[in-house]
Amino acid sequence: MQRLQRRHSNGQTALTLLAAVATMWSLSAAPSYAAPLTGFAEYPDPLHAPCEGILHEPTGQIYVEEIVNPGSNGNIGSLGVLDPATGSIERYRLPVPETTAGGAAFGPDGNLWFTYFGASSGVAFIDPDTKQFTNFPTPNPQATPTDIWPGPDNAMYFTESFAQNLGRIDVTTHQMTEVPIPEGGLNIPTTIIMPGSGTRMMFSAALSNNIVEYDTATGQFTLHKVPTPGAVPQGLTLGTDGAIWFSQTIGAKIGRIDPVTGDITEYPIATPDVPIPSMGPLVLGSDGNLWSANGGFTAGSTIGRFNTTTHHIDYFPLPRVGSGPCDIDSVAAAHGALVIGQTTGGAIAVANIAELNAMGVSPAPLSSSGRGGG
Repeated sequence: MQRLQRRHSNGQTALTLLAAVATMWSLSAAPSYAAPLTGFAEYPDPLHAPCEGILHEPTGQIYVEEIVNPGSNGNIGSLGVLDPATGSIERYRLPVPETTAGGAAFGPDGNLWFTYFGASSGVAFIDPDTKQFTNFPTPNPQATPTDIWPGPDNAMYFTESFAQNLGRIDVTTHQMTEVPIPEGGLNIPTTIIMPGSGTRMMFSAALSNNIVEYDTATGQFTLHKVPTPGAVPQGLTLGTDGAIWFSQTIGAKIGRIDPVTGDITEYPIATPDVPIPSMGPLVLGSDGNLWSANGGFTAGSTIGRFNTTTHHIDYFPLPRVGSGPCDIDSVAAAHGALVIGQTTGGAIAVANIAELNAMGVSPAPLSSSGRGGG
């Protein structure tokens, strides 16, 4: 009973933090569409704290996770659909009372799947054609699932931050299962889940300082301990070399997990211009570089470009100071575009990777040798 009460308290704490974020937004009046600035096109979304923008390739629309958009049923967040041609955003309030959306990704069924949490928890999808929602509650209403991604087996996998489970839902039968994550309450898998190599899924366990792999075929977990204490690993991705690359929000490093040995090498990424990058999600771009959103927790406003061969990092300033970039769409990045939610800045930013590279932005170059770890 005490553990259940703690989970409920954690859920209320999450809602309180979301409310606090709302007080930080930029409330400046802006047109519905802003012309490109410093390599980025901006689409203002004030008052809604946009965190993630997901490209829908068939239509070119961008689905936006809006952390705050109170509705008549008492819900907290919404999903927006941004038309880049006009800058207009259609909003669809979540159907579950007193909740907001977590991570989102398109599934093999063509629907946009997302997690939701707050007064209750679960996963849901919206049909891009009908804009109708279908939701599936988790067994524990305070499980707090925070990210979701398609697996190799016609299923969506999601991380449950407070229940400490890895969840799976079949996209055809909608049967949901949960597996406890090793090390229990130390994990807090609040961040990105992504496909690993072969039949594996991978995610970061921030507080236990682990990168976790889960084999969907065998049900086995593999934990990779990050060498830097208290690094708070976040976004992760597979590199072109087959290695797992991940960011460290507190450790101010990018880590690489060798695909054969499992050894971890770390590369410092602080520069004189960006001494505390507060690096968040990391994605692999169409150019083979790793791109990161920096300052989501500290109202920062840069995008990082890390070369996995030279270990050199450049930072590109976003148009809005203190914009708090929350996430970068990995699918869009693979196709040559950066789609970035700016939570405190109240806007979606979009940039062409080739055009950014052509700008030659190179503030505070850093060439660093890696430090090995076990």
